[in-house]
Amino acid sequence: MCINEHRNKQHNTVVKQKTRVWKEVYLMEANIMNIIETERLILRTWREEDIEPMAAIDQDPKVCEFLLGIGNRATTEAGVKRIIQHYKQHGFCLYAVELKSTHEFIGWTGLSVPSFEAHFTPAVEIGWRLDSRHWNQGYATEGAKAVLQYAFTVLKLPEIVSFTAVNNQASRRVMEKIGLHHESSDDFDHPKLEKSHPLCRHVLYRLSKSN
Repeated sequence: MCINEHRNKQHNTVVKQKTRVWKEVYLMEANIMNIIETERLILRTWREEDIEPMAAIDQDPKVCEFLLGIGNRATTEAGVKRIIQHYKQHGFCLYAVELKSTHEFIGWTGLSVPSFEAHFTPAVEIGWRLDSRHWNQGYATEGAKAVLQYAFTVLKLPEIVSFTAVNNQASRRVMEKIGLHHESSDDFDHPKLEKSHPLCRHVLYRLSKSN
């Protein structure tokens, strides 16, 4: 066997192995489910081709302003894997979001269980991360409102929380628009950050089903 044939065989093996991993570990196209539909959005489970556009979103400085750093493809892929495992474990997750009109993938919106302990945990958090090219069009609010209704009416969750760094005014406005309430006594220092970190102090918003 010549060197090129050997290399091609190795490459094909890697591709086949990677494809098999996606089919076994991830929710692939055959299993994709539309979870929520709004006037303009479809919130669904994930597929492999979402990785590239999500990686671009995770590397956008505008999107990352209140995150712990700029992402890359590897961290995005690992993050999506965690999201899918979360879905398998809990029956809900941060759903992939696409535009109804074009089926363009624009980010995620959904529910997750915080991975740290605080005065309000255990809890279920609502969150969103959208392509900055689609900001200021009401998509975050539209998707989050639908997720909130789904959480209370379908999942029968008793309370939903959301939190962010104190200065993240854009996310705080979405929290307020969807009806979550803020009490300053609920604010907290994120346990995964040093006290001196500029993003350490967080605000907490809540909404109970009874409200």
